[in-house]
Amino acid sequence: MLYNHLLLAFRNLRRRSFFSFVNITGLAVGLAACWLIGLYVWHEKSFDAFLPNANRICAVALDLKSGEEEGRTTNTPPPLGPRLAADFPEIELAARTFYLRESNVRLEKPGQAPLSFAEEWAYAADTSFLELFNFPMAEGDVATALDQPHSLVLSQQAAEKYFGKTSAIGQTLLINDRPFTVSGVVKKLPSTSSVQFDFLVPMADYKVVDRFSWSWVWLQVDTWVRLREVPTTASLAQLEAKFPAMVHRYAPAAWERIGQNFEEQMRRGDRWNVQLLPLPSLHLGHAELGTRLSTLGDGAQVRMFGIIGALILLLACMNFMNLSTARSSVRAREVGVRKALGSNRSTLIRQFLTEAMLFSGMGMVLAAVLAGASLPLFNQLTGLELGIFDLFSIKNLSFAAGLTLLTGFLGGLYPAFLMSRFNPMDIAKTAFASGKGGHAGVRNGLVVFQFSVSVALMLGSWVVLRQLDFAQKNSPGLQRENVLVLPVLRNMEEPTKIESFRQQIEQLPEVSSVSRATFLPSLGSFGDTYEPEQGDQSHPVVPNLQLSSFLADSRFTPTLGLDIIAGRNFQDDTGLGDSCSVILNETAVRAIGWENPLGKWMRYPGNGNQRFQVVGIMRDFHLGSVRAAIEPACVFHQSSNTYQVYASYVVARLRPGTEKSALEKTAKLWAAAMPNAPFKFDFLDASFARMYRSEAKMGSVLSVLTGLALFIGCLGLFALAAFTAEQRTKEIGIRKVLGASVAGITGLLAKDFLKLVLIAILIASPLAYYFMQKWLADFAYRIDIQWWMFVAAALAAVCIAFLTVAFQSVRAALANPVKSLRSE
Repeated sequence: MLYNHLLLAFRNLRRRSFFSFVNITGLAVGLAACWLIGLYVWHEKSFDAFLPNANRICAVALDLKSGEEEGRTTNTPPPLGPRLAADFPEIELAARTFYLRESNVRLEKPGQAPLSFAEEWAYAADTSFLELFNFPMAEGDVATALDQPHSLVLSQQAAEKYFGKTSAIGQTLLINDRPFTVSGVVKKLPSTSSVQFDFLVPMADYKVVDRFSWSWVWLQVDTWVRLREVPTTASLAQLEAKFPAMVHRYAPAAWERIGQNFEEQMRRGDRWNVQLLPLPSLHLGHAELGTRLSTLGDGAQVRMFGIIGALILLLACMNFMNLSTARSSVRAREVGVRKALGSNRSTLIRQFLTEAMLFSGMGMVLAAVLAGASLPLFNQLTGLELGIFDLFSIKNLSFAAGLTLLTGFLGGLYPAFLMSRFNPMDIAKTAFASGKGGHAGVRNGLVVFQFSVSVALMLGSWVVLRQLDFAQKNSPGLQRENVLVLPVLRNMEEPTKIESFRQQIEQLPEVSSVSRATFLPSLGSFGDTYEPEQGDQSHPVVPNLQLSSFLADSRFTPTLGLDIIAGRNFQDDTGLGDSCSVILNETAVRAIGWENPLGKWMRYPGNGNQRFQVVGIMRDFHLGSVRAAIEPACVFHQSSNTYQVYASYVVARLRPGTEKSALEKTAKLWAAAMPNAPFKFDFLDASFARMYRSEAKMGSVLSVLTGLALFIGCLGLFALAAFTAEQRTKEIGIRKVLGASVAGITGLLAKDFLKLVLIAILIASPLAYYFMQKWLADFAYRIDIQWWMFVAAALAAVCIAFLTVAFQSVRAALANPVKSLRSE
């Protein structure tokens, strides 16, 4: 029986080769898109599943509120981890990591040139860190690898980078000129690991964390815990409910040490809550989290891609359903004959479902070719690194097989039930007409749905791309273009050496200004609490304020193009005249509440109540993404030594068009000044652009999916128009004989389809507006959705639809009416 079903299916496929080609192509595109998107969703949802105790591990986060500012972060104080492990028996292990920022790693061998790289993924970690995660080890013991001072644990890729295939155990590497001995190598971590590192050294070797072991204000370490039992929502809530008592027991002394009253701040409405974030939900459940984790994903975006992928496949299934039901009149006599010869309805349903499965299977074969060919583009869009063997793994082939069966079932079920229902008596009396009645209404509804999805995706991708363009170009108060950024490694942090290097760069004709700074916009800032003094205010000012600060020289503001709108810039760097000066931004002035800020003073409790006088006000500028409102910020003069510097930047403004020659000359100066340090550079505008990688990925993927949705919709519309023209051949012939023009006949055939597209536009527009407004609400600074966007999308959809059906309409209108009427 199955053989007969397949034989008949192949015969029908060959008999209507054009419609078969359209069906297979549409299904192939839909299946390939859904397959690839399914791989992406699977990848995002499988984070940390490789860890044996992942469901017992939690990241420690803080839910903070200070004045008007609030948010959640995984940046935690040094004493929090040890206190959690000591005070709560539910916690089995706690471990902290301290990010070393960019580090110079060097391998020296006698008689050979040193091998040196600037490495980003270097951390100091507690000895319990490796044991807590139980990372698989290629060499060394996971429980003791970090026990000894100056020990070093490498990732497998870092070990191969420096030592090749030889064992790394016992080898020595210099990290920022300090020797460390390799004691362990962690097997290559998959891309689905939330925690990524290349170098781990003992926390005890970095005394800065120990110096702040008392501080509940210095939020510079990441803290992880492993629970004794797998937590439930209720047990996690019960454990978190115990944390406030711990915080109120230990934190007030730290606040008092810096001259602040913790309890008073909490009574005023501030918040300092400790939370546990289970590792399995960390990657996709906390997109708003402030964190150093570079792997954090966006669960809403992943869900959106998954839904759109399913819609793309559904559109392809609808094409199949539409063309199958449209051709029902052609196959009606076949059904009548089969029923007359004794076939029952279930047999006919199996026959039509077999046909649908055959189309789906052939579509999947073509989809596999398309998916393989599209893999480089897919990797570029999503940031994954999948190879052809990943695509055709057993797991992914099983997923593809499931998609094939689902597609065949969805696409074939309605046509199978529809056509198996035909009455042989009606067919014999030629009373059946497929173009009338409810079935035509279903087909029209499917066309409307297809173009509604396409238009909504078109509008969505347009809004995302325009918001991305706005975010990358919107920089009031800051000139991002042509700014060269040079990270200064720790082995080069002697002030005289930095200044000498800066002066050499300043002499280059390609450079207009050079500055030194501890941090830069988009590359971090130092955040801490400051206390504005009352002065001669007629009303009280805020008692304290969280400020993001930069420690820089007098050339900082002109080099970055910052506007001083009141007061003055710092004076000459040779003296100490500005060691007690500060420049505030407009937001800081408003937050403090000073009426006349120039000349006012503020204290920094974190450095012995050091006092600073406001000498200038700078225009607001974005320190980070436009998702967040511009925060209170300030610039201290480098001579103030407000806080300890662990790394810094030399930043140069280049004259337009001189980037290439400036880089070549700067690289030579760097090699002469730091022969053992690798030359590394960045540009400020590129640094800002990287902050919008998620939005860029969303815009690119949406654009591609919009194109696929339009292609599938137009493919079906093209075939449907061809079938309609074929069904109305005699009507067209009569109209031509009676004097109808080609344009008139073309309009007659096209108008029904264009009506459906217009209905789709009316449905899609408010839906797209609603969802894109919700998406834009996450941005503090955003574009407005303009009316002309909808008009442009409507015109584009109408033009695409008209061009799709026009070919078949014109072809039918130009046909010789004698041929169509010869049999009459």
